[in-house]
Amino acid sequence: MLINFFMNGMHKDEKMLAVCGISAFFAGILNGFIGVGGGVLMLFILKLIYKNDKKAAFAAVPAVVLPMTVLSAALYVIREPDIILKALPLIPAALFGGFAGALLLGKLKSRAVSIVFAVITLFAGIMAVLR
Repeated sequence: MLINFFMNGMHKDEKMLAVCGISAFFAGILNGFIGVGGGVLMLFILKLIYKNDKKAAFAAVPAVVLPMTVLSAALYVIREPDIILKALPLIPAALFGGFAGALLLGKLKSRAVSIVFAVITLFAGIMAVLR
């Protein structure tokens, strides 16, 4: 019945909105559960929304991921307050890196950004399996 509703009871834009919403929900679960992966899933969703503008999709990921990351981090800190003390020295470097990356995104072609993303994602996946 639910499949019939999605196929016949909704317009194309409504179907895409529903799929994106459900996918965003699972991105939030990934982010809260293991701390990573939510942004990767959100990238694929945003590529659907932005269609041909891949760089805009890459640029929008942090804006979407930030609220769910802040919420996840707050819940982790409530449960284990000294997490923030261990992470505090890394925050300035991460902020500087985010700034540098945002500047670099404006200078690279979409294809190059996609290749860098694929290589880093592949490397992270291999390292996660090996450790």
